[in-house]
Parts: sequence; structure tokens; C-alpha cells
Amino acid sequence: MTVHSRVLDVVRLLAKVFIWFVVLGLMVPAYKLVSVLIGGVFVGWPSFVFELGDDRLPLAPDANMVEGTLLVVGRSQAFLGAVAVELDAVFTVGYPMLIAVLAVRALDLARSDGPFSEAMPTRLGRLGWALVAQPVSAAAQALCTAQLRSTVLAGSTFGDEFSSAFGDALTWAAIASGAGILVFRSIIIEGVGMRRDLDGTV
Repeated sequence: MTVHSRVLDVVRLLAKVFIWFVVLGLMVPAYKLVSVLIGGVFVGWPSFVFELGDDRLPLAPDANMVEGTLLVVGRSQAFLGAVAVELDAVFTVGYPMLIAVLAVRALDLARSDGPFSEAMPTRLGRLGWALVAQPVSAAAQALCTAQLRSTVLAGSTFGDEFSSAFGDALTWAAIASGAGILVFRSIIIEGVGMRRDLDGTV
């Protein structure tokens, strides 16, 4: 049994468009990250710039705000800061892209071979575990944020900044969705087994 519906076709199309936009968006920070790594190895990195989000926070002596913006320029541990800026952008774009790709693959399979195809549990499992593992992505982003903020803010510690950033990046809805998909996967596995038994008796 295959699944054909206009809603599914529209969702699949929108997901594919989203993936292409994300891929294009991911190329920019990926290119910048490579440039930062090469530049840091050969010529060093004098400073880094990122959006602090608040211009009223006390800054370290070697950091300053860009006038008229919420951007801050840091000079201490500049190479690590420049890498953290680009890694944060990669993680921010890369994780949604991974989820979109896995979701589209599952939709494609349901559309072509039906929800009880042999490969469906595998694809749902990958999508479910990727969503459940959202805290890993959140931790990676929090590490970057903590490195940046603890470097440019006066009296700030890496541990405090990490705890705050991790709490902000953690998405319980993604974890709950992943758990729900894994439960649905177990139902699909039962359905696949029943279909296999039924095909064997015909």
C-alpha cells in the first residue's frame, strides 16, 4: 500500500526546498570555518566578532562593542573565538538540515512503497534518534557560546555561560517528537512483521 495525497506531496516539496536553502546557507559558515582554520594556522587571528545580544553587559578590557550594533569584538583567545563563531553557525544550520533530510527520506519511502515497507523502521529509527539526540547539538552550540561569552564578558566563567546557553538551546519538543516517532516505529515494526506473515501465507 502506498500513500498518495496532496498534503504529503506539498510537505515533501516544502521540505526539499528547505533543504536546498539550508545547504546553501551551510556552505557560507563552512567556507568561513575553513578560512579561519587556515588563517589561524599560518597567520594567526587578531580578533573575532559575534552578536552579544545586549550592549549593557560589562565587557572585558580587551573587548568592545561595534557602535550602533549588538556586535562585540573580542581579542583574547582570538583564534578559538573565530572558530567558535563559525562552528556555532554550522551547528545552527546543520542540525535542522539533518532532521529535514531524514524526514524527507521517510516521506519519500511512505509515498513510494507504503508505510509498512521493509525499510521504513530503519528510516524512522534514524529520524527518531536524531531528534532524541538534540541535546548533543544543544551542547555543541552551548560550548561555542560559552567560549565566546566567557572571553568577552567581565567576570564571566565558562561553566556559568555553558549552563545558561545549554538551557536556552535545549528543545524538549524535539526530544518528545523523537520519542513519539520511536514509539510509532515499534508499531510499524509490528505491521511489517504481520505483512510479512500474511505474504507468506498467500
